[in-house]
Amino acid sequence: MAMVTAVETRPGTDPDRASFTTALEAAREELTAARGICPTGPADLTGVIGRAVLRTLLPARRPRYSAGKVKCATSRYLNRDDGRPHTATAVTSVDVAISTPPLSRGRPRRYTPARPRPPQPPTRRQRITAIITSQPPRDWTSRELALILNVHPRHMATQLREWWLLGFFTRTGMATYRLNTPTPPPSSTAEPDP
Repeated sequence: MAMVTAVETRPGTDPDRASFTTALEAAREELTAARGICPTGPADLTGVIGRAVLRTLLPARRPRYSAGKVKCATSRYLNRDDGRPHTATAVTSVDVAISTPPLSRGRPRRYTPARPRPPQPPTRRQRITAIITSQPPRDWTSRELALILNVHPRHMATQLREWWLLGFFTRTGMATYRLNTPTPPPSSTAEPDP
């Protein structure tokens, strides 16, 4: 902010000429020395930092641009021809081309919804639920379910334990599970009020 304020006090000065390094060093000196904490006179907009920046303005930039050079000789971008000059070139004029987008002559495109996703294969929990519900009063061991699904018994036991902790299954014994069916709400035996 001090750099911008300082440059604005000299109309026509290019802001690129303000030195950030000078501003940073002046700010460091002011903070470490703690000078000007309580000024007695009116507020100085440019301040110490701004005066240091104005004292050390950089020379004006040359209006040019240079070609980007690839320093690595084995790079695949070394011999790329992108139309840029191979040496530093002075800018003599700037051309600005403004093009307007063409007006659409046809009908506007209609929104087409995305195609529905194809059906996904059932998850392992859905398959286990289907197996357990096929014989409702029976308790199933993790080894039996692992044999049916062709899964390692230890992995099946771990998954069933996680699903039991999440409330999907009821543990009825050591590595024995049953589907957790929701309990029906208690029926009201009280007679209705007349």
